[in-house]
Amino acid sequence: MEPKPPPRASKALNKDKLSMRRWAALTVTVLLASLPVATGPAAAQAGAPDPARAIKRQLRDGHGVRIAETNRYFFGEKSTVSGSGTRIRGRLQLAPSGPVAAAFTWWNLSPPKGAGRPSEKSAPYRVIRVGKDAYDAADRYPGPVPDGKEWIRFPNNHRGAMARDMARDASLQPIDVYDPSMMRAVLKCSTRKPSYGGFLYRGTMSYKELSKASRGTAVSWTSGRPITATSKGKISWQLWAGRDGLPKRLVTTDTAGTVRDPLVKRSDTHYTGWGSPLVITAPPADEVIDEDDLLEYIRRQNEPIPPDDGNT
Repeated sequence: MEPKPPPRASKALNKDKLSMRRWAALTVTVLLASLPVATGPAAAQAGAPDPARAIKRQLRDGHGVRIAETNRYFFGEKSTVSGSGTRIRGRLQLAPSGPVAAAFTWWNLSPPKGAGRPSEKSAPYRVIRVGKDAYDAADRYPGPVPDGKEWIRFPNNHRGAMARDMARDASLQPIDVYDPSMMRAVLKCSTRKPSYGGFLYRGTMSYKELSKASRGTAVSWTSGRPITATSKGKISWQLWAGRDGLPKRLVTTDTAGTVRDPLVKRSDTHYTGWGSPLVITAPPADEVIDEDDLLEYIRRQNEPIPPDDGNT
């Protein structure tokens, strides 16, 4: 049987145990205070990136972004059989007002061959947009062009050719990601969940909501006319944004009309190089011919007009 410690030793031992407990409690308190505290959903949301703000910070002079896009057209929302389409590759120069210049190439896509394999590219169309002027490479113009003229300048109000229609932002997306007000409306209609390297936003809005959210005039891809509050259709999207909030990929389904088998356009755009230094300039002046001058040149090429022999 072990001898009991003397009373004084027993009191000292109990005092040491009490002191150790106090130090342990103090250590735990300090550790807990150093850990991040989440008080609920609001705290979690506060740390999430805001794509609208992230894009707005990129709207500065002398910087830009690269885009790569594929568009396909379908009959019916559930259709998996694509008609023709378009592929786009390009660069955008940005400013506080949005895109101010673009240099891109686009191809027409024929229907896919075989089981989902994309068809080969057609000959490319090259376009440069600076301010309100769009310059089309002359090598795809169907008529004669004067020697030494490599580019044809079209005015901003010239519509009808896809090269000019998409020239502002080198894209056929119905959602203008460079418009902070539209992006705020898109995010307001979206659900969000974590995705690899960032977040995925999903949502849908009607043409009526799109017309209200647009900074400028939203144009229907089926008619070329402005989308108004009475226009029928809807847009669904999936937007992948990085941890910095900047878009990495945008996939949209643009459904025109409300009939049983509506026309559908599916657009898939990838964004890279946000904020990279970029300045896009117009082609050299001696290589450019204006559209009006080109039409006059073609008229002169066709003179003299053969006399009418009474056969018309």
